Amino acid sequence: MSRNTHSFLRSVILLGFGLFIIKLLISGDIQKFIAPRMMPYMYFALAVIAVLGLIQFFKSDSEEGHACECGHNHDYSSSKTRSILVYSLFIVPIITGMLFSDHVLGSSQAANKGFKYELRTASADDDNYSNSEVSEGEEDGTETGSDPVHQSEEQDDPAILSTKDRYPDLYEELSSADRFTMSEDNYIGTISLLEEEVDQYIGKEIKMNGFVFREDGFPDDRLVVGRFGISCCVADGGVYGVLVQGDGQNFDQYKNDTWIEVTGTVKKVEHNDWELPMIEPTEIKTIDAPKEPYVYEEFEFAG
Repeated sequence: MSRNTHSFLRSVILLGFGLFIIKLLISGDIQKFIAPRMMPYMYFALAVIAVLGLIQFFKSDSEEGHACECGHNHDYSSSKTRSILVYSLFIVPIITGMLFSDHVLGSSQAANKGFKYELRTASADDDNYSNSEVSEGEEDGTETGSDPVHQSEEQDDPAILSTKDRYPDLYEELSSADRFTMSEDNYIGTISLLEEEVDQYIGKEIKMNGFVFREDGFPDDRLVVGRFGISCCVADGGVYGVLVQGDGQNFDQYKNDTWIEVTGTVKKVEHNDWELPMIEPTEIKTIDAPKEPYVYEEFEFAG
């Protein structure tokens, strides 16, 4: 391939990525990949891709070979087979993205990522591992962990915010209400507050919706209703959900990935050595999947 052909193909690839982003923006499918707060970066990336694509396009008409006399070969590959294989690594994702850009994460991905409490379990395991290192260090007279002063500084660090500090208004609202409804705006905050102090919300009425997800070994009367929460992009998404358990009811009719709306009373249950909030349902009904299936993490921050 000539240098001009290489430049032209590169311009096509760059402009193809640009058109793919435009397609996601127009269709609204962009929200299935990134959080709304990341949109300014997407517009900036789109502008950069457009400029680089135009530069490559005009180079395809004007570029001429030149020798820099540095002793190295800077020319493009002349092998058509090699060039096609390399450029196909970029072209194929553009084509597949254009055709299949509306996929939504569901229960199968939830099974791989795990229910949100598992993230806390992993964190607790890390803490236990660190504490065991400290204990072993004290026994043999060595220093293998953080000193008490450093640990105290971490606990008092104002940069480490509690859930109440991250959602002060929502905390006040939930604390004073006898019943509350989880919406897209307060979904992650509500679940985080429920998990932090479940005893404070026991007996209150709650209404929420989400897709059905089950872990291995769940009895017939237990399921999780939740939604994928995204902080920055879909790669960091995790399942934010609440256990739903009936009194001997059979939930087999609600298959995985079915969207339901649950109304019930907040209870507490022990699951895998964790005390978690649970909904004792008074009403469950099947609903259509919302246009925006994901929820996004937004902090309020106490001033």
